[in-house]
Amino acid sequence: MAKQLSFALKQCVNSKFTASVKMVHAHSLKLGSLSDVHLCTHALNAYRRCGVVLDACQLFDEISAEDEQHVLLDVVCWNSIISGCVQNRWDEEAFCRFKHMQFYHSHNSSCDNLEDLRPDSYTLSSLLSSNYCLERSISPGEQLHGYATKTAILSSLSVGNALITLYAKWGNLNESRLVFKSMAGLNIVSWTALISGHAQLEGQEEESLRMFVIMMREGEQQPNQFTLASVFSACGRLASFSQGVPFVTIALKLGLLSDIHVQNSLVGFYSECGSMEVAEVVFNAITNPDLVSWNSLLKGYSHQGTAEKALKVFEEMSMRGTTPDTITFLAILSACRHTGMVSLGLSLFRSMKAEYQIEPEAEHISCIVDLLGRAGQLQQAEELISGIQQKLGPSVWRTLLGACRLHGQGELAELAASRLLELEPCDAEAHIVLSHIYAANGRWEMVAKLRRSLKEKGVVKEPGYSWIEVGNQVHSFMAADSNHQQIDAIYKTLRLLTKHTKEQNIEVPLQKP
Repeated sequence: MAKQLSFALKQCVNSKFTASVKMVHAHSLKLGSLSDVHLCTHALNAYRRCGVVLDACQLFDEISAEDEQHVLLDVVCWNSIISGCVQNRWDEEAFCRFKHMQFYHSHNSSCDNLEDLRPDSYTLSSLLSSNYCLERSISPGEQLHGYATKTAILSSLSVGNALITLYAKWGNLNESRLVFKSMAGLNIVSWTALISGHAQLEGQEEESLRMFVIMMREGEQQPNQFTLASVFSACGRLASFSQGVPFVTIALKLGLLSDIHVQNSLVGFYSECGSMEVAEVVFNAITNPDLVSWNSLLKGYSHQGTAEKALKVFEEMSMRGTTPDTITFLAILSACRHTGMVSLGLSLFRSMKAEYQIEPEAEHISCIVDLLGRAGQLQQAEELISGIQQKLGPSVWRTLLGACRLHGQGELAELAASRLLELEPCDAEAHIVLSHIYAANGRWEMVAKLRRSLKEKGVVKEPGYSWIEVGNQVHSFMAADSNHQQIDAIYKTLRLLTKHTKEQNIEVPLQKP
């Protein structure tokens, strides 16, 4: 009977029919069949894969209470409940179960199946992939790393790969590389984790591409769709069209250009490079665009400042039944900001919660504040901020401060700068703006106090950079830069251009901030 019930549970999972899982579970209880270890595992997996974590936890606790001989809860059962919690974002519950698992193992040393109770590589890789671990400030990831080293589980590929990803998410690429180099064997997941980690961190995009080239030269691993998606992401962040072309050829040779992950990353890559026509061609070739596809195209139009096209895509996306998310709204609000479409931007912002039950995040609020600020509607921006109950992050106050500075609103600027310094005491811009406001009002004692504070904190305003790609190489510059190897030729050309524009009475348009 246990075999028939296990088969029934598998069918329920395939159809994602939770009610049927509960019926089979109830029938198993009546027959007393849950004493079969395989049926226990199938029942737990059924609840896990249907996303009904609470029922899975209740079932697990029922089995645990009945398992006096410690024969039912083997490592597979434990892994099933832990991974189920992680997959459904019950991270704290997952770690509670892990501690319980360790306790269960250490206090049942007389059991014949002791090794079947010990956490294994699947247990640790599940936990390491949880959001609870990936959040650096509260992460137990380093403790899990230590546990893996102590128990020799670190030699497992899945655990090593999870640690590479974990440290890369934290921005600790040195530790990622150390784990990578310490692994006895590597697979494409290992390489992809390291390449992706570098691709996502600002300033490490070139290193990401270099690692891909090294992997290809070694010839032991063939890139998959996720590897190439990471590479195109790096090229997009560099906005380097020429660097991306060879990777398109590789994707073509491997037959991966029809994979949606590669297609989505290509839409993003071409968009970042400003080649929206090519991005549209790639998007139109996608058979069934998913949310990532639509968002990639929307972000491209947003960056180009073509709000009309972005809105058209947004409408088409809604008509096709794709529900927008926070990224969608950030893209469409950014498009409205770039083109000064205040009424539409406010309407879309309000629709987030009213129509889609999406709580605006700091980036959305900053975007709408910037939209109002650019239009000079600072009072409305202040009212909007005052009406938001959630705690506002520094980006919102920094955006308001920039708008106040642009329109000379000293009183509101003082409020924004003060709130910003409460959140980020070392913010250089807030110190400088506040100092200018105090100086304009003759409050020299406050100016002196701020300057002392700047000196004591060692705050230095970081310069802004501009960049240009020439001959497959990206060159970056900052104001009054003298470090570039061709700086003399650059300034000579600039002087010639300046002289020419004056002689021809050419007015050079300045881009509005």
